[in-house]
This record gives sequence, C-alpha cells and structure tokens, in this order.
Amino acid sequence: MKYSLRKTPSHLHLTYKYGEANGGLLGRNLVLEVVDGNLLTLDIDLSGNLLARNKQSPWYLDAVSLSTNYHKLKSLQCPDNLVRTRLIRAWEGIEEPRLRMRLVLHPRGRYLYEVAPHSLFMGGIQLDVQAFLEEESEITGTTTDQTEQTEASHVDEADPHRKHA
Repeated sequence: MKYSLRKTPSHLHLTYKYGEANGGLLGRNLVLEVVDGNLLTLDIDLSGNLLARNKQSPWYLDAVSLSTNYHKLKSLQCPDNLVRTRLIRAWEGIEEPRLRMRLVLHPRGRYLYEVAPHSLFMGGIQLDVQAFLEEESEITGTTTDQTEQTEASHVDEADPHRKHA
C-alpha cells in the first residue's frame, strides 16, 4: 500500500560522512510504501535537480555530488511539517516499524538506505542513515548491493591481470 506524503517540491538537506560538503536538493513525489508488514520504504524523487539548464546551479551540482558520494550519505533532513506529520501518522499505525529510504536520481541511479527517523525540535524530520543497502542502475537495470561490490573489489585485487568485460 502506498501513501503520498507530498507531491510538490520540498527542500532537503543532505549531510555526508568524512567532512564532505553538505548538499541541498529539491525532493518531489515523496511516497511511503508499506512493503512487508512492518517494513516501510520512503521514495524520494530527486531527478528534477538534474534537469537544470544551468549546469553550475547549486541544485544540479549537489545532485551530481550525490550520484558520486551516495555511499557516504550520513543523514537527510526535510524541514517540511506536512511530511513529518504524515510520516509519523503512518509510523504509529505499525508495530515495531522499520524504515528504508530510496533516493531516485534518474538517470544516474536509485539508492536504497536503512534509516532511523528523528523529529526535529524546530519542525520537520531527519533520517539518519544506518546502512547503505543497494544501488540500482537505471541504465543497465542491474542491482548491486554493497557486499557484492566489496567481494568484486577483492577479486580484482587478487588477480590484477584479469580482463574486464
């Protein structure tokens, strides 16, 4: 079952690990989906940030930065009280809920995270990333999770003469 939290643009603030620069993006079509009993997935469409004509605009540059630093994402803040209220309402209706967040950045990919929500004192909500789960490339249609990437990098290190397809 899907619940629309917000269709119109909402400002989002991203924080990265290791002192990376913070990003500010516009998220559209925030949708909460009940996947399996107590598992919720929040889909946020960030694709509109890549449609900017000015390729030097902060929205575009922050979207490109996310597409390269997606594995370093630490948290995402949404200061929108409507999103917060609707998310809390859905959260309270489920026993022992778990939350995942999928950031859609078409055509650069889709990124899935396990997150923990926190209400902010000044309003809005913060989603702290607990784990990066997977990246889905929309160009090739393949899904790669973090463990497969780690195993593949160890294989490449072990045999440097191995040919890549």
